[in-house]
Amino acid sequence: MPEEEPEESTNGGYTSEEVDQIVESDPQLSKIVTPVDDWTYWTKWIGNFFLIVGTLLTNLELFPINYIFTLIGLSLWATVAAQWNDRSLVVLNVFLLGTVAMTLASHIKQFFL
Repeated sequence: MPEEEPEESTNGGYTSEEVDQIVESDPQLSKIVTPVDDWTYWTKWIGNFFLIVGTLLTNLELFPINYIFTLIGLSLWATVAAQWNDRSLVVLNVFLLGTVAMTLASHIKQFFL
């Protein structure tokens, strides 16, 4: 009688129930799940929209409106990152916010001088 081969699994041989148990019992582990039932879900998508439009406007050399769109998108993403307590996203978005804001200020200064 041939032996039955175990079912192949993509998660190291654990069932989803076993993974849930392991994650619940170990405070160092957590599931990475993007929330879909709170305000951050729509905020990140709106932020993406502003960042994409800002990038397109930069490619079309439409200054300074491109910086304004980019600043809005980065602000939205920084807010989402802070809500999620994701330090790497907070650092990235706050740094980019600062650099884009300085560039916008430089363009405004050149316009008025």
